[in-house]
Amino acid sequence: MPNNMKKAIFFLLISLLLFSFKDPDAIKWHSLTEGLEIARHENKPILIFVYVNWCDKCQRMDKKVFTSKEVMPLINENFIAVKINPEVDSVYFKSDKVLKRKVFLGEVTPGHLAISVPSTVFYREKEDENVIMNGVQDPTELKENIEKFLKK
Repeated sequence: MPNNMKKAIFFLLISLLLFSFKDPDAIKWHSLTEGLEIARHENKPILIFVYVNWCDKCQRMDKKVFTSKEVMPLINENFIAVKINPEVDSVYFKSDKVLKRKVFLGEVTPGHLAISVPSTVFYREKEDENVIMNGVQDPTELKENIEKFLKK
């Protein structure tokens, strides 16, 4: 077997091993359009994480809070998880309308002129029961807020 072929097989095996250790409980994040569709189909609320790429606090939430063993199962079992970066000019579909993400955030957060980052929103489309939590939360705080929202 040629030396290049051996190297290719070696790197393939190493890659497969690394990817096989991915946490099976990790949160499955969806796009807004996909998340809305799944939530409607499964009749589940949506957990929306509003972030921007340059935000240190957003990165902390993503890396420390949403990877917490006390938070991941609650989110996976009870919500469809969606990430929204309002700086990205993207659209979603609602009924027959096409709306920009910023317009959607305005609908999700009525009465708020702006939503800060990071923010976590619990959203039930049909019942209009939205809870907005601005800023960084620790895993325990997020878990308590999830449990409170689910009891409604």
